Amino acid sequence: MATGRLEFFPAEKPVEKPLPMKLAALVLDEPTPSFAAVLTRNAFAGAPVVLARRLLGEPLARGVLVNTKVANVGAPGGLEDAQLLQKAVANELKEEPQRLFVLSTGVIGWKLPVEPMCQLLPDLISSLGQGDLLDLATAIMTTDSYPKLRSVQLGQGRLCGVVKGAGMIEPNLATMIGLILTDVSVGREELREALSAVAADTFNLISVDGDQSTSDAVLAFSSRRYPAVSAAEFRDALHRLCAQLAEDVVRNGEGTAHVIEVIVRGAPDRATAQAAARQIVNSPLVKTAIYGNDPNVGRILAAAGSSLGRIAPDVDLSGMQLFIGGLRVYGEGCFQLGDEAEKRLSTYLRQVSLPEVRDYPPHEEKVLIELDLQCGPAEARLLGSDLSHEYIKVNADYRS
Repeated sequence: MATGRLEFFPAEKPVEKPLPMKLAALVLDEPTPSFAAVLTRNAFAGAPVVLARRLLGEPLARGVLVNTKVANVGAPGGLEDAQLLQKAVANELKEEPQRLFVLSTGVIGWKLPVEPMCQLLPDLISSLGQGDLLDLATAIMTTDSYPKLRSVQLGQGRLCGVVKGAGMIEPNLATMIGLILTDVSVGREELREALSAVAADTFNLISVDGDQSTSDAVLAFSSRRYPAVSAAEFRDALHRLCAQLAEDVVRNGEGTAHVIEVIVRGAPDRATAQAAARQIVNSPLVKTAIYGNDPNVGRILAAAGSSLGRIAPDVDLSGMQLFIGGLRVYGEGCFQLGDEAEKRLSTYLRQVSLPEVRDYPPHEEKVLIELDLQCGPAEARLLGSDLSHEYIKVNADYRS
């Protein structure tokens, strides 16, 4: 691993001073056939994602170059620029270009400053081995307020991951840039099947603002240094790792003051449960009420009802119950509220809140919303965040 930094003047926007860009390189000692990726399904995917889709058909992979500040989406010659960087890294490594991924995150529409990036590559590649996972996690940060990395024991080795992402978070596969490494041997197809399945149950079940990125990508590599474990053991470890990283993304959301966990139970099927949970998590009215520590629970029911009215209009909701922080606020066909209950809910929201300005979160508490439809066997769990003044400030001034 290696990291670097350069300054550039974006051609698309006049600026008085150069803007900083960070670069990070993750390179395996040897090429591996065991690599996998899950990539955004946004129809306007960036050039690095388009290139990554092609590279998944290659027999071997060696690593990845990541840059911040410019997403390389929709800019003139974007794919050619990505390929130029790919070839430049390959030249420094004396490696085949098609064995190297390039990922970009940042402003959509700007063109990559390819020439200064290429000039930095010799120093970047020569410093490989001097960095660690914390350096990598820090180097890929954008509006993140702290680096996110996790590790779990696996057989004789480990499974490790880093992730960046704080805004434009509504995954339809993955929702950020994530890099996952293991030194335990795992087959190519097993790794790909496991990553796809686990992403669906972790990264795909979080949302910060309901906007799916054009540049989402999670890559996984196995160095195959240590003996394999069973498929079940590997998938369980991967799920634990990705679940932790996914929650880290939400907790580090731009201006997040509350992490929101929504569990919908008793649904006729999983799709219905997920849709209702997502509607609650993404509702601006629910988000702002929770941000203000206001127990305006009618907004939660209205959001759920909006979803259920579209996709399951005939479901019998006469037995439905709604709990906030373990307190039942709806049941027996009506709200179960009063002055004491509202005070208790408001206190609860304050207790689980996070400070908006922080380096690392002081706790891992969440606002727990449980909706039991009592009309079927399925359930779903989603993580989201509230909507704060800080989120608006960050995104109103993002390019400034």
